[in-house]
Amino acid sequence: MTEVLEDPEEVADVLHGTELEGLPVEEGLGDTLVITGLDSGRLLPAWQIARAALGRTGRWPVLTRIDEQWQDVDAEQASSDMDGVDPWMIYRWAGFNSRIPPEEAHLWLPDFLDFPDPSLERSLAAVERSTWERLLADPVALDQAQRRADHLVGTGRWFTPPGGAQRVLLPTPVQWLAPAWLDYHGATAKAALPDLGDDPGRRALAAAIREWEREWGAELVASWGTMLQFVTTRRPALGEPAWQLALQHLAVGGSLESPPWELALALTRSDAWFLHDRP
Repeated sequence: MTEVLEDPEEVADVLHGTELEGLPVEEGLGDTLVITGLDSGRLLPAWQIARAALGRTGRWPVLTRIDEQWQDVDAEQASSDMDGVDPWMIYRWAGFNSRIPPEEAHLWLPDFLDFPDPSLERSLAAVERSTWERLLADPVALDQAQRRADHLVGTGRWFTPPGGAQRVLLPTPVQWLAPAWLDYHGATAKAALPDLGDDPGRRALAAAIREWEREWGAELVASWGTMLQFVTTRRPALGEPAWQLALQHLAVGGSLESPPWELALALTRSDAWFLHDRP
């Protein structure tokens, strides 16, 4: 296990010679260290510098707002709190519980597809799954759909806080423990669910990040309270892997406004993820 540097001056020494040199490194809640004074136009490059230094600092970097609040926990407590959860028992796309009257079915389809049987009431999940299967079977429609998904590819939707950002260096090199400290609404809103123990949303988000890290090389870059941003090193294949990952994103990012087929297509082409869940 990588040694976690405790002294802010030691961390500052590690960052010597980078564009983060000279920025203040201060102690924060829960044994974190906080770097302020970041250039708002170069947040991702600044994160990449801190990420590259992980082997020397032992601290996973996460961008947050200047006024962001987080939990006062230590690494040992965080590790024990985050184990043993199936995230998809807690997170589930709301579309699975939505019904669509026959007269509204066309509203949920891209305009280049016809609804195959407008006489039946169906679940939103069934309509979207049917759309996905029809796109995969029709190269012309798939090409049109890919163009619809272009706006979801890359970092174009990423958020930059108008009041500036800070970098929180967590007291662990294990990124999936981050929800123990950070307050993402999509996790904290589930804290009061019955029969799931304390903070099930935080533990489920940690388990999801761990799964995404293993499957897709996903790395948490930023937590903006209602938004999460990741970079990845692997993309899902067109088909079932992309579809299932899109449903996972819609489950954790409950305020994403894209249909799952559109999100699934984007995920096959993008190395950046954006999740959003607001009150």
